Amino acid sequence: MKTQPVSMRKVMLGAMTALLTSGLSTATLAADYPTKPIQMIVSFGAGGSTDTMARIFAKYAEEELGQRVVVVNRPGAGGELGWVHLANAEPDGYTIGLINSPVVEVYPFTREETVGYSLDEIRPLANVITDPGVLAVAADSPYQSLDDLVAAVQDDSESVVISHEGVGGDDHLAALNFAEEAGIDLSFVSYNGNAEATAALLGGHITAFEGNMSEAAAQIQEGKVRGLAVWADERVEAIADVPTGKEQGYDVQSAASRGFAVPADVPQDIYDTLLDVTRRVVETPEFRAEMEQLNMPVNPIYGEEYVDFIQDSHDRLKALWEKDPWIEQ
Repeated sequence: MKTQPVSMRKVMLGAMTALLTSGLSTATLAADYPTKPIQMIVSFGAGGSTDTMARIFAKYAEEELGQRVVVVNRPGAGGELGWVHLANAEPDGYTIGLINSPVVEVYPFTREETVGYSLDEIRPLANVITDPGVLAVAADSPYQSLDDLVAAVQDDSESVVISHEGVGGDDHLAALNFAEEAGIDLSFVSYNGNAEATAALLGGHITAFEGNMSEAAAQIQEGKVRGLAVWADERVEAIADVPTGKEQGYDVQSAASRGFAVPADVPQDIYDTLLDVTRRVVETPEFRAEMEQLNMPVNPIYGEEYVDFIQDSHDRLKALWEKDPWIEQ
């Protein structure tokens, strides 16, 4: 049989068809994501503010993704164990995690010899909540202001003991910053969460606790504790009677930021999908209403802006650490 010559036009058409088919296949695969449930790692125990935010977010994200979002608590080592698991997860978009700033940034240099992850191994996706710090005392405490607390320390350096939830956390750093601003030395004790700290405060075992607004607001509103200061630019509506530190002459700002991240090598199209879903959830009025009810201020920071936020925080805090390392208190 005589072979028919193949025209250049047919060759070109065939090549174009193959290229278009290949592109269509890739687009179809991207559009299909996700095809199975997504695991959301929370590096702290169930029932805390991070876990609560995660579970509410997951509820709305499921509606957007059309797949279950399963919250998995992996507490331990102040959040480190969960972030190690996130950093080592398969970068296929089926594992995302909550990251808590500034803690996630400080472990790579405060635990340099033992830490199991680096910031290069995770890619920040979006911040959702920025929860200001609050310094509070018992309702029957004689201290009515930050000046009262400072005067007590100046009179007796061991008379004031303040709790925090872990060295290098936002509450610990806020208390250290306040002490530096006031020119005093404070005594500290660490508790595993706001519930333990509040029990110690009400039991008279500590003078004050340093925590986050979302955890302290209900107790302040109920009259169980008195807020001496909120470490924010301006007063917070939920506890409007609590003055800022700056109002009282102490220029301290501190907050816990809670957002999401993925393993560093997640494909860009999947990253973009998750970022888009996060935007839609955060802008959902019902989600915002639930956050407001829990006194969790929504403060979205998306994509590369959030990547820069985490890196800038790391660099700034590392410089402080190298100048004057925080000691175990």
